[in-house]
Amino acid sequence: MIMRVWVVSKEADLDLTDGQINGWRNFLDLAMAKGCLRTTLAEDSERIIAVSYWPSQEVLDSVVNSEAYEKVGEKVMASWGDQMIPNHELTFNGKILADS
Repeated sequence: MIMRVWVVSKEADLDLTDGQINGWRNFLDLAMAKGCLRTTLAEDSERIIAVSYWPSQEVLDSVVNSEAYEKVGEKVMASWGDQMIPNHELTFNGKILADS
């Protein structure tokens, strides 16, 4: 199983907008429709974290390389404006070694 983690820093402790939340939800909905096993979107005062669990790297890659992902990704980026890339802290795809 593969876990994908995407971490973005929040600007000045601002709350997420509905557009930002919906952009992430659209990605997570696409992931679930294309073979993802579980998704989570969380925030604290400093960061937004999206996590998805995949049966294999191949399934994840097939979604990340799809036209549908590109379209959803454009909407996520647009909802953040200029903040997304400068505030992007981490993208991590890793094999799960232990889970409970």
